[in-house]
Amino acid sequence: WKILAAIIFCGFTAYVLRTNLSVVGNFMMQDLGITQIQMGWMLSAFIWGYTIFQFPGGILAEIIGPKKTVTLSMIGSTLATILAGLLVFSDISIIYLIGLIMMSRFFIGVSQGPLMPALGGGVVRRWFPKGSWAFPLGLTSTGIAIGASLTPIIITWIIYYTDWQSSFFIISILGILTAWFWHRYSTDWPNEHPKVNQEELNHIGEPPKISPMKWPQVKKVAKDKNVLLLGLSYLCMNYTFYIFFSWIYIYLVNEKGFSLLEGGFFASLPFLAGALGAGLGGLLCDQLQKKYSTSFSHRVPIILGLIPSGIFLILGALTEDPVVAVIYLSLCFGFIEMTEGPYWSSINFVSRKRAQAAGGILNTGGNLGGVISTPLIPILVSKFGWMIALSSGAVFALIGTIFFLMIDYSEG
Repeated sequence: WKILAAIIFCGFTAYVLRTNLSVVGNFMMQDLGITQIQMGWMLSAFIWGYTIFQFPGGILAEIIGPKKTVTLSMIGSTLATILAGLLVFSDISIIYLIGLIMMSRFFIGVSQGPLMPALGGGVVRRWFPKGSWAFPLGLTSTGIAIGASLTPIIITWIIYYTDWQSSFFIISILGILTAWFWHRYSTDWPNEHPKVNQEELNHIGEPPKISPMKWPQVKKVAKDKNVLLLGLSYLCMNYTFYIFFSWIYIYLVNEKGFSLLEGGFFASLPFLAGALGAGLGGLLCDQLQKKYSTSFSHRVPIILGLIPSGIFLILGALTEDPVVAVIYLSLCFGFIEMTEGPYWSSINFVSRKRAQAAGGILNTGGNLGGVISTPLIPILVSKFGWMIALSSGAVFALIGTIFFLMIDYSEG
């Protein structure tokens, strides 16, 4: 469980680094005259890098192991964040600044691409017994959601006491500390860790014998029907996830009329609900796994997560009361995050021994949802308004449920 705490801390740090621009973006638009469309370009640059390097990142983790992979991920993310901070202090034209910020955001995405395949398909699979993967994977997403929930508050207060430009450098300290801590404490396998005793090793079980990954195995993972269905379903779920990740703060301040500090507080509430939902969804999946089949134990939390999330998203879009809207949106995100543990547990079941590479495909699909929704939302807002833009997530939630029900666990 100590290694799980380290995993959660890595997820927390990763989301502080990647979510920073979503909060700072409002100040950049005001001070620099950047439009919502241009901000959408900068936000989506991260998602492009993150998406493209998911599968290669999973293969990298298979080759060099999760310890080195996560360490390099944290170092790269931190350096790119520092670069973004240097750029906003420079005296260059807006067009060049937007382009260079997009490059730095792309590199943050590249750096974090291998992170979830290594953590979800590598560390959790190796450090926890089979049938008990969903809860720790859900708690991993809890750390991510807490990072996302606290980032608006942390960044807003940093800006309040300093300025928005300095926030890039201040949060980079967290990235440096996380990289150092993970490199010092973690190991690739439980039996390599000096503080893991024989009783714990017996509980975890015999580690799987994994040969070095070769090209035929890469192609086999990439063509696996169930892995691809999981990726498509995860794409649909993450379409809604990235609405919150990229636009919730700007939506609450610009559309619902909250002040900057109020926006930071209220934008954190959906992510806190998500932190709770992620843990509960994973726990439900593992408890069902003890009594029922793998397919049933994973499908139930997916259905209970995706369908209500779509309903609450529509209700949040329709209501005019700002506080009630926050309540509905928080419920939406809490239910959507119930699915994180079951998704990543599923990839461990259907992918056999190549869960890190398969996890790269899963997260490629997931982040294609962000590639679609992040630039699409401001376009929908400009043409149809926020109600239609937000409600589009409900359609994707329904489609994602259908894809998930098509997965055959018996082939895993």
